[in-house]
Amino acid sequence: MTQTTLNTDVVIIGAGIAGLWLHHRLNDMGIHAILLEHGHIGQGQTLSSQGIIHGGSKYALNGVLSKAAQVISTMPARWKSALNGEGDIDLRSVRKLADHQLLWSKDKLSSKMVSFFASKALSSRMQRVEKREAPALFQDTGFKGTLYQLDEPVLDIPSLLTKITEKWHSRMLLVPKDSQYHWQRTRQKVGIVQIGDMTIHAKQFVLTAGEGNEALLQSLGIKQPTMQRRPLQMVLCKSHDSTQPLPTIYAHSLGSGSKPIATISSHQTQQGETVWYIGGNIAEEGVGKSRENLIAEAQQLLNNILPWFKLPNLDWATHAVNRAEPKQSSLTRPDNAFIDSQQNIHICWPTKLALAPDLADQVLKAINVDSIEKQTYDNPDFPHPEIAKPLWDRAF
Repeated sequence: MTQTTLNTDVVIIGAGIAGLWLHHRLNDMGIHAILLEHGHIGQGQTLSSQGIIHGGSKYALNGVLSKAAQVISTMPARWKSALNGEGDIDLRSVRKLADHQLLWSKDKLSSKMVSFFASKALSSRMQRVEKREAPALFQDTGFKGTLYQLDEPVLDIPSLLTKITEKWHSRMLLVPKDSQYHWQRTRQKVGIVQIGDMTIHAKQFVLTAGEGNEALLQSLGIKQPTMQRRPLQMVLCKSHDSTQPLPTIYAHSLGSGSKPIATISSHQTQQGETVWYIGGNIAEEGVGKSRENLIAEAQQLLNNILPWFKLPNLDWATHAVNRAEPKQSSLTRPDNAFIDSQQNIHICWPTKLALAPDLADQVLKAINVDSIEKQTYDNPDFPHPEIAKPLWDRAF
């Protein structure tokens, strides 16, 4: 067996949005970084997301601007800057599905909630939408509720992956799926990782593999931090008849509770069909339910939250995904992106798609990029990972 040796400044393991964003930034800065992936780019949580760049508004529906809402509040502006070609990464060719999301209630909102939405805390992020200015779905005379616009864009994740991958794809390495990672330490620091017949020498190692971080931590003998999984079972539907497509919608449906009843985003298949991808409470409460039962509940839910809209005959699918995060008490949602540095090993979870830029900031600080002497490395030709197929084209 022929042994291959690579030298680099930084090894990043995991080609989800967190690893891709960091990889792009490091290489743009002249720091040589290799990204390792054992499957397809974006195949886990990234392509299971709805593409929403959250700004925290949905975390404030109980009338309190929580820590989570404050931490994520600057992220839409960071992403919009990148989408305009003025940010950390040039994302100008990424397709925006929507400039804004909507938040609707089929009934009138409580005066307390309306007052909070109009307060200084949220007034810059959330505006009331008059019926004449609403999308066609909400201009229907049967809609008697309330509609707000959230200043949070929705992105087409496949186009995001294409853009963020193309420039430095040559520094992404596809490793065999069942590869074992063997680490060599000198004076408490890892200097070498061996994967099959490949040996990689690096100064810093960053774990951004989502659920895969658990096995990586075990291979390193690191017991803390530990990982938690918060599962979801999302629902997808599309019109059975292509001549009666579903309308495009990017919106949260409000009830009386502090979480959206449902969050609906719209996505196009390769055949041009519109797919509704449904998350929110139904996805959280759908964990462990049979596909048939969850679909029946989703059908009833749509009839309940959109009573004025006659749904066409629909094809249905479900999608189970785990949100991998640093362990919290009672399996609660972490407030922000997470990094734990142990010598030159950096264990990371972004916790939300929107927080990828924030996580990269934290990692750049932790590895002290200014102290890394920039060098030129010659890399042999090796296989590169490809982008995973979009969920909408494989779920049905």
